[in-house]
Amino acid sequence: MITLTDDEKRMVFQLEGCHRYDAIQEIAVLCRYTRDHDIKATAENLLKKLRELSEDDCRELICDIQRNYHLPWKARTVGEMIAVARQESGAQKLEGHDIMALERFDPEVKHMIIFDVLSRESPIGDKGHRMRLFLTEVGYKKALESQDKSFIRILNHAKVAHQYLEKVLKSL
Repeated sequence: MITLTDDEKRMVFQLEGCHRYDAIQEIAVLCRYTRDHDIKATAENLLKKLRELSEDDCRELICDIQRNYHLPWKARTVGEMIAVARQESGAQKLEGHDIMALERFDPEVKHMIIFDVLSRESPIGDKGHRMRLFLTEVGYKKALESQDKSFIRILNHAKVAHQYLEKVLKSL
Protein backbone atom coordinates (compact mmCIF):
# COMPACT_ATOMS: atom_id res chain seq x y z
CA MET A 1 0.00 0.00 0.00
CA ILE A 2 1.11 3.57 -0.54
CA THR A 3 1.88 6.16 2.10
CA LEU A 4 0.21 9.56 1.90
CA THR A 5 1.32 12.84 3.44
CA ASP A 6 -1.03 14.71 5.78
CA ASP A 7 -1.84 17.20 3.00
CA GLU A 8 -2.65 14.34 0.60
CA LYS A 9 -4.87 12.68 3.22
CA ARG A 10 -6.72 15.96 3.77
CA MET A 11 -7.26 16.22 0.00
CA VAL A 12 -8.57 12.62 -0.20
CA PHE A 13 -10.81 13.28 2.83
CA GLN A 14 -12.60 15.98 0.83
CA LEU A 15 -13.16 13.93 -2.34
CA GLU A 16 -16.75 13.45 -3.41
CA GLY A 17 -16.61 9.75 -4.24
CA CYS A 18 -14.55 6.61 -3.74
CA HIS A 19 -13.96 5.43 -7.32
CA ARG A 20 -10.45 5.73 -8.76
CA TYR A 21 -11.54 7.38 -12.01
CA ASP A 22 -13.74 9.96 -10.26
CA ALA A 23 -11.03 10.77 -7.71
CA ILE A 24 -8.39 11.22 -10.41
CA GLN A 25 -10.72 13.47 -12.44
CA GLU A 26 -11.60 15.59 -9.40
CA ILE A 27 -7.94 16.03 -8.42
CA ALA A 28 -6.90 16.74 -12.03
CA VAL A 29 -9.47 19.56 -12.21
CA LEU A 30 -8.10 20.95 -8.94
CA CYS A 31 -4.55 20.82 -10.40
CA ARG A 32 -5.63 22.66 -13.48
CA TYR A 33 -7.51 25.50 -11.81
CA THR A 34 -5.83 26.13 -8.46
CA ARG A 35 -3.54 29.14 -8.19
CA ASP A 36 -1.93 27.86 -5.00
CA HIS A 37 1.41 26.25 -5.91
CA ASP A 38 1.52 24.13 -2.74
CA ILE A 39 -1.95 22.70 -3.36
CA LYS A 40 -1.04 22.04 -6.99
CA ALA A 41 2.14 20.18 -5.99
CA THR A 42 0.22 18.11 -3.42
CA ALA A 43 -2.47 17.28 -5.98
CA GLU A 44 0.08 16.28 -8.63
CA ASN A 45 1.90 13.97 -6.18
CA LEU A 46 -1.41 12.45 -5.09
CA LEU A 47 -2.40 11.86 -8.71
CA LYS A 48 0.82 9.92 -9.33
CA LYS A 49 0.16 7.73 -6.30
CA LEU A 50 -3.50 7.04 -7.11
CA ARG A 51 -2.71 6.16 -10.73
CA GLU A 52 -0.45 3.34 -9.48
CA LEU A 53 -3.32 1.70 -7.59
CA SER A 54 -5.94 -0.72 -8.87
CA GLU A 55 -9.60 0.34 -8.71
CA ASP A 56 -10.19 -1.84 -5.63
CA ASP A 57 -7.06 -0.66 -3.78
CA CYS A 58 -7.84 2.97 -4.58
CA ARG A 59 -11.44 2.64 -3.42
CA GLU A 60 -10.32 0.94 -0.19
CA LEU A 61 -7.76 3.70 0.49
CA ILE A 62 -10.20 6.55 -0.19
CA CYS A 63 -13.05 5.02 1.82
CA ASP A 64 -10.72 4.27 4.74
CA ILE A 65 -9.45 7.86 4.84
CA GLN A 66 -12.95 9.31 4.51
CA ARG A 67 -14.16 7.12 7.39
CA ASN A 68 -11.22 7.48 9.77
CA TYR A 69 -9.31 10.70 9.03
CA HIS A 70 -9.68 13.60 11.47
CA LEU A 71 -8.66 17.14 10.62
CA PRO A 72 -5.91 18.49 12.90
CA TRP A 73 -7.99 21.66 13.31
CA LYS A 74 -11.59 22.81 13.05
CA ALA A 75 -12.89 22.65 9.47
CA ARG A 76 -11.94 25.89 7.70
CA THR A 77 -13.08 25.46 4.11
CA VAL A 78 -16.41 24.48 2.61
CA GLY A 79 -14.84 21.24 1.35
CA GLU A 80 -13.61 20.38 4.85
CA MET A 81 -16.99 21.23 6.41
CA ILE A 82 -18.84 19.02 3.93
CA ALA A 83 -16.37 16.17 4.46
CA VAL A 84 -16.70 16.40 8.26
CA ALA A 85 -20.51 16.49 8.03
CA ARG A 86 -20.49 13.47 5.69
CA GLN A 87 -18.21 11.59 8.10
CA GLU A 88 -20.20 12.51 11.22
CA SER A 89 -23.50 11.50 9.62
CA GLY A 90 -22.22 7.96 9.25
CA ALA A 91 -24.28 7.68 6.07
CA GLN A 92 -23.28 4.87 3.77
CA LYS A 93 -21.84 5.97 0.43
CA LEU A 94 -24.11 4.88 -2.36
CA GLU A 95 -23.46 4.06 -5.99
CA GLY A 96 -25.37 6.01 -8.63
CA HIS A 97 -26.24 9.67 -8.20
CA ASP A 98 -24.72 11.76 -5.44
CA ILE A 99 -27.25 13.53 -3.22
CA MET A 100 -26.32 16.83 -4.89
CA ALA A 101 -26.10 15.40 -8.43
CA LEU A 102 -27.16 17.68 -11.25
CA GLU A 103 -29.84 15.16 -12.19
CA ARG A 104 -31.65 16.10 -9.01
CA PHE A 105 -32.31 19.61 -10.32
CA ASP A 106 -33.66 18.59 -13.75
CA PRO A 107 -37.28 19.80 -13.92
CA GLU A 108 -38.32 16.44 -15.42
CA VAL A 109 -37.03 14.53 -12.39
CA LYS A 110 -39.86 13.58 -10.03
CA HIS A 111 -38.50 10.69 -7.95
CA MET A 112 -35.47 9.68 -5.91
CA ILE A 113 -35.03 6.02 -5.03
CA ILE A 114 -32.51 4.09 -2.99
CA PHE A 115 -32.37 0.43 -3.87
CA ASP A 116 -30.35 -2.77 -3.63
CA VAL A 117 -29.31 -4.52 -6.84
CA LEU A 118 -30.32 -8.17 -6.44
CA SER A 119 -29.47 -9.65 -9.82
CA ARG A 120 -26.76 -9.63 -12.46
CA GLU A 121 -29.56 -9.13 -15.01
CA SER A 122 -30.43 -5.74 -13.51
CA PRO A 123 -30.38 -3.05 -16.22
CA ILE A 124 -28.44 -0.77 -13.84
CA GLY A 125 -25.84 -1.41 -11.18
CA ASP A 126 -23.94 -4.48 -10.11
CA LYS A 127 -25.34 -7.21 -7.92
CA GLY A 128 -24.82 -6.37 -4.25
CA HIS A 129 -24.58 -2.60 -4.72
CA ARG A 130 -26.84 -0.11 -2.96
CA MET A 131 -27.70 2.77 -5.27
CA ARG A 132 -29.41 6.17 -5.36
CA LEU A 133 -31.01 7.49 -8.55
CA PHE A 134 -33.00 10.58 -9.43
CA LEU A 135 -35.62 9.57 -12.00
CA THR A 136 -38.28 10.92 -14.33
CA GLU A 137 -41.74 9.32 -14.33
CA VAL A 138 -40.62 6.98 -17.13
CA GLY A 139 -37.46 6.04 -15.25
CA TYR A 140 -39.41 5.39 -12.07
CA LYS A 141 -41.84 3.10 -13.91
CA LYS A 142 -38.85 1.16 -15.30
CA ALA A 143 -37.46 0.86 -11.77
CA LEU A 144 -40.79 -0.54 -10.55
CA GLU A 145 -40.72 -3.05 -13.44
CA SER A 146 -37.18 -4.07 -12.43
CA GLN A 147 -38.41 -4.55 -8.87
CA ASP A 148 -41.32 -6.71 -10.13
CA LYS A 149 -38.75 -8.87 -11.96
CA SER A 150 -36.68 -9.14 -8.72
CA PHE A 151 -33.71 -7.34 -10.30
CA ILE A 152 -33.78 -4.66 -7.59
CA ARG A 153 -35.45 -3.98 -4.23
CA ILE A 154 -36.46 -0.36 -3.63
CA LEU A 155 -35.65 0.57 -0.02
CA ASN A 156 -36.63 4.24 -0.08
CA HIS A 157 -38.67 6.42 -2.38
CA ALA A 158 -39.01 10.18 -2.16
CA LYS A 159 -40.87 12.53 -4.44
CA VAL A 160 -38.77 15.40 -5.79
CA ALA A 161 -40.84 18.58 -5.75
CA HIS A 162 -39.50 22.06 -6.40
CA GLN A 163 -35.95 20.70 -5.96
CA TYR A 164 -36.65 19.48 -2.45
CA LEU A 165 -37.16 15.90 -1.40
CA GLU A 166 -40.46 15.17 0.25
CA LYS A 167 -40.70 11.75 1.77
CA VAL A 168 -43.90 10.18 0.52
CA LEU A 169 -43.38 6.53 1.23
CA LYS A 170 -42.03 4.99 4.38
CA SER A 171 -38.82 3.00 4.25
CA LEU A 172 -39.52 -0.50 3.06
